[in-house]
Amino acid sequence: MKAFIALVLVLIAPPILAKSPQQFELVYRFTFNGHYVGEVTDRFKREGSHYQLTSSAKPKGNLALLLPLLTLSSEGEVQAQGFAPIRYQQANSYAPNKPTIARFDWPKGVLTHEYKGRTVQTELPKGTLDSLTQLYTFTLMGTLPQTIEFPVSNGRKLITYHYEKQPAERITTPMGSFEVMEFRRIADPDENAISVWIAPGLNNLPVRIKVREDAGTFEQQLIRINYRST
Repeated sequence: MKAFIALVLVLIAPPILAKSPQQFELVYRFTFNGHYVGEVTDRFKREGSHYQLTSSAKPKGNLALLLPLLTLSSEGEVQAQGFAPIRYQQANSYAPNKPTIARFDWPKGVLTHEYKGRTVQTELPKGTLDSLTQLYTFTLMGTLPQTIEFPVSNGRKLITYHYEKQPAERITTPMGSFEVMEFRRIADPDENAISVWIAPGLNNLPVRIKVREDAGTFEQQLIRINYRST
């Protein structure tokens, strides 16, 4: 499942930074091609400048017997320019001892990917985030930029993302109706199409996430929230 997408931080024009969230828990309804799959729970906690962020996709109903529990995790530092991950991991309950890992060595400028028993090192571009922290970069922004371009590590390789802000609109989710800004990926035909709807009234949190790839369309819609800021 690649429904846990990525938005990260090398900005064309650096935004005004807002106060960082201190702690939150978000629960999303998760569907594939319009069919209910289960729930995704994202949890964030910050202590000083250090953060921990996890995302767990839990299938429910009959699918609970067929699909694994998928867990993403990221930890690192919250700096003046945004999130600086140190370690990212993706694992599923069918192969808990074979995670996909990205290690960010900022002093040396080296990014290490560990995947399927292989270890590959590459240059670590400034502002690189991972597939999880990318979604929450917006929570550090006082203003939302018109265009964002950034490198993202998914634990296997680096991918450049280019997002553009769409006109403001109001959408309805299972949790309610929100004024939102959609950030839509400008992608090549062979790349995943991604949209993330950010709600300024909810501290720039994502209330809807949609990914279209070869296998089909994944979607998350917010159903519960527990948030505490600094």
